[in-house]
Amino acid sequence: MRLVTRRPGLGQEPAGVAIRSACGVIKVQTVIIKALDSLGGLLLGREKYRRSYYKLAKRLAARQRYGVYKPHLIWLTDPEFIAARDMAEARGIEGIPYDRCFTLLTSARMVRGIEGNFAECGARYGKSSLFLLTGAGMQSTKRLHIFDSFQGLSEPSDADVQSGGKSEWSKGDLAVPEDIVHQNLSAFGDRVDLHKGWIPDRFNDVADQQFSLVHVDVDLYEPTLASVEFFYPRVKPGGVILCDDYGSGDCPGAKKAIDEFFADKPENVMSLTSGQSLVIKA
Repeated sequence: MRLVTRRPGLGQEPAGVAIRSACGVIKVQTVIIKALDSLGGLLLGREKYRRSYYKLAKRLAARQRYGVYKPHLIWLTDPEFIAARDMAEARGIEGIPYDRCFTLLTSARMVRGIEGNFAECGARYGKSSLFLLTGAGMQSTKRLHIFDSFQGLSEPSDADVQSGGKSEWSKGDLAVPEDIVHQNLSAFGDRVDLHKGWIPDRFNDVADQQFSLVHVDVDLYEPTLASVEFFYPRVKPGGVILCDDYGSGDCPGAKKAIDEFFADKPENVMSLTSGQSLVIKA
């Protein structure tokens, strides 16, 4: 069976042909960019070429209102960030962008002196987990408790409907098998505990524990609300609660859950330019 978007006519192709053509163009573009990188470095010198490349990327990105990291930002050269980034890339781990990863790493570093383990609700490939564990310190005794169905998202509710009248998500989206997450985090030995099940079914596994950091990345209203309801009273003063999806237009339910929960709490919700939110427990 072949997928056809509409009846082929002049200038129209079956979707499969169009996809193959697009992939071919991307491959050609990649070869050209690599060649230009090599040539530019030889003609201009590596650093001067990088600066020129940045200026070009910035102009191109601005045309579509995208952003480009400035090359002089020191977080890009942070030794622990580089170590975690290199580990993620060497293992081919996909997931959240690197500015969010650095927020997780520096938050974990900030709470090193606060008693309590880490919890993460929603891990997908484990990229965010890797940065949390690195930020805690490679010699740390803090454990990371990961709660995930490993079957993708749960069923979206009415609170997850966008302004256009539908949800970006469907049940089962973003599913990653448990063994992949386990393999991706194998460098951290027995510091990781995977709790397989729909949120909040397995939360009682840690009901008697205290936490210094909680990361919530479950995209939808109901599991986000259930996560903060359970973990908030178990976070130590000075501890951190992060929500990955707070600033995403694709995840209106996550923002709604965080705002509703903290409306009568003493803490303020900080909305970050990365799209995350951050709360420091009073």
